[in-house]
Amino acid sequence: MSDVRRPNGWWSRLPAWARIGLVAFAVVVIALAALIAFRVATRAPAIPLGETAIADLQPGSCVAEDRLDLATYTVVACSAPHPQQVFASADLELDESVYAQTGGALDAFGDAVCDRYLEYRLFLDQEIERTDYTARAIGLPTPDEYAAGDTDALCVIARGDGDDLTDDLYRPMP
Repeated sequence: MSDVRRPNGWWSRLPAWARIGLVAFAVVVIALAALIAFRVATRAPAIPLGETAIADLQPGSCVAEDRLDLATYTVVACSAPHPQQVFASADLELDESVYAQTGGALDAFGDAVCDRYLEYRLFLDQEIERTDYTARAIGLPTPDEYAAGDTDALCVIARGDGDDLTDDLYRPMP
């Protein structure tokens, strides 16, 4: 008679094919989790902090100034209180004759496009309450820049009550 002791754990009671299947499943789950973490970490480029020219601002930049007409803004960490955040780039292409005849048309159109982005929460956290925020256009092209083909502006979001933002509202589109 042999005195072979068999382990009593659940793992040892499984057939060999089931153990191989469980190990393979665990490897696949871990690999998928690592892939997702890698994609999220590398999806959006890091936004440099500090003084930034308006042409170099990126969606997701949280800015320390509350004005809409500056040439440079101070980009801060979104966890720090900040009055507004860049959340989208908007193409404001209008018929050239319309733009030439109405001086403030591009300002109004830019604000309307950014407000529409806010209304549909494009590039924004879906959980925000639209009535608590306002969206405006900054970095509007001058008439000469517009005539040369530069039709892009940036959209910023701010709290409607004037309080500072303290988190990141930007969400990149998939």
